[in-house]
Amino acid sequence: MAMEYKTSHRAYAAWNYRQEIEDLNRASEQGWQLVRGGCFYSRFVKNPDVRYRYQMDWRKVEDMGRYIETFREQGWEYVSSSFNGWHFFRKFYDPALKEEDYEIFTDRESLQAMTRRWSRVVMAISAVLLVVALIIIVQEIRTPNIPRLLQTLILLAACAFLMRGGFLMRSQGTIRPGDNTLLHGFLLFLVVGWAGMMALLILRPDFSIHQYTAELSEPYEDNRFAEFEVHYPDFYYLDLKIGADAPFAFSVVNEAGEAVYSVTGTDIDEENIRIRLKRGKYWLLSSCGAGFELESYLN
Repeated sequence: MAMEYKTSHRAYAAWNYRQEIEDLNRASEQGWQLVRGGCFYSRFVKNPDVRYRYQMDWRKVEDMGRYIETFREQGWEYVSSSFNGWHFFRKFYDPALKEEDYEIFTDRESLQAMTRRWSRVVMAISAVLLVVALIIIVQEIRTPNIPRLLQTLILLAACAFLMRGGFLMRSQGTIRPGDNTLLHGFLLFLVVGWAGMMALLILRPDFSIHQYTAELSEPYEDNRFAEFEVHYPDFYYLDLKIGADAPFAFSVVNEAGEAVYSVTGTDIDEENIRIRLKRGKYWLLSSCGAGFELESYLN
């Protein structure tokens, strides 16, 4: 008879790992036994003839064989490990045993050691995210734009979420069903926020132009030499380098022919010129009466 399997993609907050244990116990009672536990992916096999109680441990293991043997000696069967460091164990359910007999940590110090290990790692990750966010905030102050602002919000939200989890993990064990709802909302925010940020970056005009003319047969006025489209209002930034034998006029004009930026000179070298652009089409426009070299980059 073919074995029946099912897969679960439920996500759990690490500090609410006891809720995951309760769900594994409930699944076992219903005849579904864990084959492989993991983050966003757990595999079960249908076997109503047995019933287990599950436990989880989090640590970096140097000698996996010795680690498994240590728990086996205490009556725990090793099931699997997840990529993020959680190890799943189980023991046959005996209704004659007390609930404390199914605790994987036999003393408070062992439980505290496990929660401290996880808290230290998550606090270190939070610190790195905070530093990166602060660096981006400095960039945002100097050259503000919407994608970078969204990236900052995502990093700060992730930092706050993880730091909260680190503190909750140290509270050791109260099941908080609302935390998984919060986790799912946070994951949705990350996916939507990151996708939105990438879409905004893709939609930004991003091009460079290099023109060189040793001499002109005759001067020209209001020459439109590049067209681009802005999909959303924001600050955009122009790098401009001009070397000309005569005054060179450079402008960025909108569909109405209005100049949103203009400069005239024979020697211009500027970076991150801030231009506020609305949605619509724009052109680069130039006027010159002699030889020139132009380099421009817009993003």
